[in-house]
Order: sequence, then C-alpha cells, then structure tokens
Amino acid sequence: MKKELLKYTAVFFIALALFFCFRVSSEFIGKDAMKKNMISSAEKMCENTIGVELMKGVPASQLDRYADSIWLNIAWNSDGSDPLSSAMWSSFYLRRDVSDKNGVNFDLFEAVNTDPEKNYEYLRYWHGPVSLIRFFHLFTDVSGMYLINAVLIFAIYAGLIILMWKKGLIKEALCLIVSLLMAGVIFVPFCLEYVYNFYIVGIVSILTVIWGTKGEYKKVFTLFLITGMATNFFDFLTTEILTLLIPLLLLLAIRSRKDEKDEKPTLLGMSAKSAILWGIGYCGMWIMKWIVAAMVLGINTLPYVTGHISQRIGTSSVSEGNPIKALIANLITILPVSIGDMWAVFTLIALIVLICFIIVYKKKNIKKEYLILYGIIALIPYIRYMVMNDHSTVCFEFTYRSQMATVLAIGLITIEMVCERKSLNGNSKKR
Repeated sequence: MKKELLKYTAVFFIALALFFCFRVSSEFIGKDAMKKNMISSAEKMCENTIGVELMKGVPASQLDRYADSIWLNIAWNSDGSDPLSSAMWSSFYLRRDVSDKNGVNFDLFEAVNTDPEKNYEYLRYWHGPVSLIRFFHLFTDVSGMYLINAVLIFAIYAGLIILMWKKGLIKEALCLIVSLLMAGVIFVPFCLEYVYNFYIVGIVSILTVIWGTKGEYKKVFTLFLITGMATNFFDFLTTEILTLLIPLLLLLAIRSRKDEKDEKPTLLGMSAKSAILWGIGYCGMWIMKWIVAAMVLGINTLPYVTGHISQRIGTSSVSEGNPIKALIANLITILPVSIGDMWAVFTLIALIVLICFIIVYKKKNIKKEYLILYGIIALIPYIRYMVMNDHSTVCFEFTYRSQMATVLAIGLITIEMVCERKSLNGNSKKR
C-alpha cells in the first residue's frame, strides 16, 4: 500500500512538472514568428459573431468563438521576458466591456494589429491550450488548427472503433458510435474551447481497451490519475467528466466479457479506484495550479478560487442559471433532439421502443451489479448540470455533450440485458 502510494505521488508530481514546463516553454516564442498567422486568425474571428451555428437553427452545432478569441488573445499576449509570471496571469487585451461578448473578436483583431498593452488578467486560464495555440501559429492560423483537429479526431476515434472491433467488442463499438453522433462529435474539431477533452477521451479509451483486455489494471489506474490531471490542465470545465466516464464505461464493458473467477480487483473496487484516482488527479491539479500561481506571483489566490466556485455553482450575484434551467437547456440540446420538434418526438419514440425491446427480450440471468454501475454513470452528467448550474446554463452548447456518457451507458445496459455475451477468448458466457 505504501509503495503504491509513493508511486502515485511520484507520477503526480512528475506529470505536474511536465505540464508546467510545457506551458512555460511556449512563452519564449516571439510575436514576430506568429504575427502573420495571428493576423489571419483575428480576421477570421471577426467574420462571424461568437455563436456560429454550423447547422442553422441547431443549437447543438453552435461554436464558441468568444472563448476561441480569448484563447488567441492570451496566446498573442504571452511574454517571454517574464515567462513564469506571464504564463500564470494569462493576461490579454480587452478594450470593450467583458460582457460585450461579440466585441472580443474585434479586441483580438486590435491586439494583434496594434499590439496595445494587455490590460485584463485571466489567472484561472493558465491552461495547456495556450501553448498549443502558440506552437501551431508558427506555421498555420486558426482555420488550420480546426482542420488538424478534424483529421486527428477522426483518426483517433476511427482507431478506437477498429480496435474495439478487433477485440470482439463489436456491440460496444456500435453503442460508442451512436453516443459520439448524439454528442455532436462532427462539430467538436471546429472550436478550440472543447476539443481537447475529446482528444483525451479518445486516447485514454484506446489505452484502456488495450490494457483492460489484458487485465493490466495497474496501468489503467495510473492512467486515470494522469487523465484527471490532463483534463484539468487542457480543458478545466467543459465536458470534463467524459474523460472519466467514457473510459470507465469501456473498462466495465470489458470486465463484463471476461471470466470473473480470474479477475482481481473486484468490480466495485476497480470502479471506485479508477474514479478516485481520476478525482485526485483532477482536483489535485486544480489545487496545484493555484498554489504554483501563488508561489510564482507572490499573491493570495484564494479570492480568485472562491469567486469562481461561487459563480459556477450559481451562488454569486452574477450567476445566470439554476438547477432546473441547466437540466432543461442541456436535455433539449443533445442530437437529434435539438434539430427540431419532429426529431425530438422521434427520439422519444426510439427510447420507448428501446425500453419495450428490453422488456420483451430480457434475459433471465442478468448481472445486476453492472446495471447499477451503468445506471449511476448515466445519471452523473445530470448531477453535474445541477451542481455546476451556472456554467451548465451559460455554456449549454457544449456542456450537453457530457450526455455522451449517458447514451453509451444506456447502450451498455441494453447489451447486458438482452444480448448473449461471449468472453473475449471467444467462449460463450455462462449465466
């Protein structure tokens, strides 16, 4: 136990050091090297309002150009002369009132073309994407980043589906495809704000399938710790719980197909340990970000922490949401519900048909422990919406994607209840 604790502690601080160095290293990139591509990016940001819809009238296809402009503005205003302080403060230029969201696109344009002094700090945004934006702007603009995202996201998830297919997880792969489509994965690459979690989900899921099918759970547990840290570093609060729930669901699906008598740890122990390590990684990284910022800047960061928490859970004076409002906003945005009334009715009918299908074809011997775990996971996104109700209301156009875990969980429940399962070695499961 002590040895294992030391291992996880070492992994945590090594990962923290790597993330910190990665963020600071990009500060040394000069503005001149990025200027041509940054100007091009600023011009493209100004071509549209902050809420561009790739499919007209479909909220699920909305892109967050407000966040992208801020990311680009922070990346442009990074300063190699004082890299540590610059990385922590994440300051940028803002001429208009911050509530004038459409104005941030033009603020970015002015910042890049006239290089005024930065005047607005965003301490909570010392995130990894700033470094990625700076590196990519050495050779491409934001449109190029969107294109690269599209190619990589497609390649990662195609690779995951093929891997699951080869591992005999065919029905599970089909459920994953449905969940990705309902979460609007085709729109994800075209926004810098929430694409990084989908990178993490895809990569971690591939490793989970590889190690999970081999029973190498120690590697999987360490992976969940690093995943929590990476989630907080690259994408603190959009669809953060997906990086835990999707790999965990796949791990449970794999475990269901294996011979239980040969499996350790227990099902509950495996699930709890994965979730706890992810939580330690996520919360630990968040705490360390504030501690590192306080040490580097020599300030008390506690007011920033309490202020952001108060706003996001809906208890501050500037909060815009409430639990019910957050739930409804996200429920009606998932695809294909958000396409229109006809598709909303179709989705409801499909759900009723699915329930009837499960009732009619339900098997006698069902592993209830899996159903319970799948059911709990299916509900977690909605608990998240209610707790983080302000963020889930204001940013529903991308937080709705957390329901990808709900859709996948429903699919796995269906498989568990109606399908004859075969173990991963090809033998029929004895119920």
